[in-house]
Amino acid sequence: MSGQEASQEKEVEIFSTDEGRRKALALKLDEKDPYPDIAPSLLSADDIDRYVRYTGLIAPYHRGGENDRLKKASYEGRIGDYAYKFDEHGELVPILAKGKGLVVPANTIVFVETNLEFRLPSYIALRFNMAITHVHRGLLLGTGPLIDPGFWGKLCIPLHNLTNEDYEIPADQGLIWVEFTKTTSTPTSGRNPVVTVTKSSEDPNNPGAWNITKFIEKAAKQYGPPENSVAIRSSIPLIAESARKQAVGAAGDARQAREDAAKSQRSSDEAKASAEQIKSKVESYGIIALLVSIATAFSIWASFYFGLRADLSALSARVDTAIGAVSKVEESEKGKPRQLSAEERLRSDIDNLRRRLDDMARENATLKAQLQTFSKSQH
Repeated sequence: MSGQEASQEKEVEIFSTDEGRRKALALKLDEKDPYPDIAPSLLSADDIDRYVRYTGLIAPYHRGGENDRLKKASYEGRIGDYAYKFDEHGELVPILAKGKGLVVPANTIVFVETNLEFRLPSYIALRFNMAITHVHRGLLLGTGPLIDPGFWGKLCIPLHNLTNEDYEIPADQGLIWVEFTKTTSTPTSGRNPVVTVTKSSEDPNNPGAWNITKFIEKAAKQYGPPENSVAIRSSIPLIAESARKQAVGAAGDARQAREDAAKSQRSSDEAKASAEQIKSKVESYGIIALLVSIATAFSIWASFYFGLRADLSALSARVDTAIGAVSKVEESEKGKPRQLSAEERLRSDIDNLRRRLDDMARENATLKAQLQTFSKSQH
């Protein structure tokens, strides 16, 4: 089937997984390069097709159809039968039903096998990259890993969904593109990549790493003892949950702060109202005190005024009486040199009046000082 014919016909299976295994096992004891004329380099589509058909290095192998799985320098790999993830308890659990599409949960790392079995001869190496459509949609894969010559097994591909939505990859759609590179020689040294992964062959008649859980368990063990295994999970859900809890706590703190602020405002309003009441009372008491002081001052002044008037009236009457008596005595006893007792009493009354006026002046000064002090306290 030529490339042009393959592109025009329906897709066909060139050989199955079992047939590919038989091809590879038949050549395992004699891995002589069947096409020495092909230079060591990245293989193009025609050379990929020749090597795959002869060696069975990938299986199953399909060609043809509107979307031929073989491109100019790569071959399409799809989802296999198994996929896993670590759950919230750190346990590795399967998440794929056989023959169904793969759903990669939002913000989650999953491990999926490809539908292809690889049985690489000692002169062919592989690299693979995720289909660019998945990359554009937010799926992440560590691209470009090298698969050494001599590897037999399934590829374990970690996928990280960086989006906040679940992402589905249908079973009939491509997951990766595989590149094939011919090395410069058939090496006789170097360790077997299969033994590195599995430590022993799972099946003497079909050696290789066919169970991808061994890759996942090896990755989880890291470089410490087995009991220190770490569940390989995305940190985004944990960070998001922590942020959510912090946001809830912050919202509670903000709500409490608003309530405290409202209480403080109410207390402030109540204190202000109380202060206004006290101020009003103080002002009222101040006015009353002022009125009392004024009344007291008026009373004192009235006492002095009416007392002075009474004294002056009495003095005036006594002065008039004394003057009248003196006049009569002078008329009746002219020429007699003697002091009148009425005059003496008049002088005594005048002295008393002066003392009274002095006392009134001092009390007036005291009252004035008190009124000034009270006036300053009101301001």
